[in-house]
Amino acid sequence: MPVESVMDQCLNLGPMCSVPPNVSFYIDDLEDEWSFSYKFDFIYSRMLTASISDWPKFLQQSYDHLNPGGWIELLDVHLELKSDDGTIPDDCAVAKWGDYMVEAAAKLNRPLDSMTFYKQQLLDVGFTNATQNLYKWPTNSWPKDRKFKEIGMWTYENLGNGASGLSMALFTRALGWRSEEVEVFLVDVRKQMKDRSIHAYWPMYE
Repeated sequence: MPVESVMDQCLNLGPMCSVPPNVSFYIDDLEDEWSFSYKFDFIYSRMLTASISDWPKFLQQSYDHLNPGGWIELLDVHLELKSDDGTIPDDCAVAKWGDYMVEAAAKLNRPLDSMTFYKQQLLDVGFTNATQNLYKWPTNSWPKDRKFKEIGMWTYENLGNGASGLSMALFTRALGWRSEEVEVFLVDVRKQMKDRSIHAYWPMYE
């Protein structure tokens, strides 16, 4: 279907080279009461799991601001490391990292496992035809399949190279680690994350 206009909501708007003419930006806190004077046909949420403290409220506001027949799509990765062939080693730093991240986020009331409840919460606020699909995000380019190999490459670029930025506030504020301890721990996390003999992946919920 043709898209007439796109609205992006964010807390901070950085510099951009160009903006399509049908795109507008709304600077506000997504967790506040929504003040839009109009409704939407489609709401898209990607990787917001730890950005929302009250998901039922967010989903209720989404439902209330959709036109009849409108849709919402939610995509988030669960940091519970998995493998189908048992190649995750005992005492795996990457698995520990995911567990620590979930623990720390929960202490700050910013759940990192919220995606496991999305389907039921969507139904609870009034949505119908709620479905849930799970995909595999490889930790690196270990898969033989070309598509998943590329997904794994980009996953490592995002989570491996971005591990310090993703972890620092959670580990220091919620778990009481010193920044130096975080960086030392992440050395092993990155090393194992890019080890192609470990056929691990994270579940992506849609």
